[in-house]
Amino acid sequence: MRLRRALDFARFRHPELNEIRGEDTRMLQILKRVVAVDTNCIDVGCHFGSMLSRMTRLAPQGRHVAFEPTPDKVQFLRRKFGDVTIHEIALSDHAGEATFWVNPSASGLNGLKRHGEGPFTQLTVQCARLDDVAPRDRRFGFVKIDVEGAEILVLRGAVEFFERDRPYLLFECGPAGPEAFELESVDLFRQVRELGYEVYTTRGWLESRPAVDEQAFLRALEFPYAAFNWFASPS
Repeated sequence: MRLRRALDFARFRHPELNEIRGEDTRMLQILKRVVAVDTNCIDVGCHFGSMLSRMTRLAPQGRHVAFEPTPDKVQFLRRKFGDVTIHEIALSDHAGEATFWVNPSASGLNGLKRHGEGPFTQLTVQCARLDDVAPRDRRFGFVKIDVEGAEILVLRGAVEFFERDRPYLLFECGPAGPEAFELESVDLFRQVRELGYEVYTTRGWLESRPAVDEQAFLRALEFPYAAFNWFASPS
C-alpha cells in the first residue's frame, strides 16, 4: 500500500481529490484510537488482508474473524494469518448460494454484482448472515465492512449482532456501489442509523466534529468527494 501511494502520480494532476487520498492514513489513526491490545475484530470483505494486518498488529491478544468469498484470496489469507478464523463466505442478509462476479483485472472490485468493465468470471459462493455465523463466545469491538455496494445487505443480516456487541464500525460507501444493487447511498446511511449509530467522516470523527446527517452524507459523495469510507459509533 505504501508503494501504491508513492507511485500515485495522479495526485499531482487532481489535487482536488487529496481529501479522499488521505482516508487511508485517517483510517489507521482511527484504529489506533479504538482498537485496544485485546479487542476482537471482524473484517468483512477481507481482500488480501491490508486492514486485517492492522487489526492483528494493534490487537495481538484479540481473537479475530474475517470473511472473504474468493477462494484464491482465502488460501492466501489462511497462510498469512494463521491465528485468524477465515471464512470462505459472502456475508449478506440471507443464507444460501449466490453468483459472485470476479474481475481479473481489478480484483478489489469482486462482488455480488458486476463492477467496472469486464471480462468477468463467475463463481458460486456460499452466503450467510453475520447473525448466524459470528462467534458468541466473545464480544467484538470493531468491524470493518468493504463489500462493493453490498454493505447494506451485510448490516441487514447483522441486526442482532450489532444490538448485542455494539462495536465501532468502519464501512465503505462511494457514490456508485449501492446502485449495482438498485439501492441508493442514503439507504445505507439510514440502515446504520437504524442500528443506533452515529455516522462520521474519518476526518470529522478524528477532529471531534458532529456526526453527519443525510444531507451532509450525500454532499460528501459528490465530486470532488469528501468521503468514501465512514466511521460509525454507537449512539
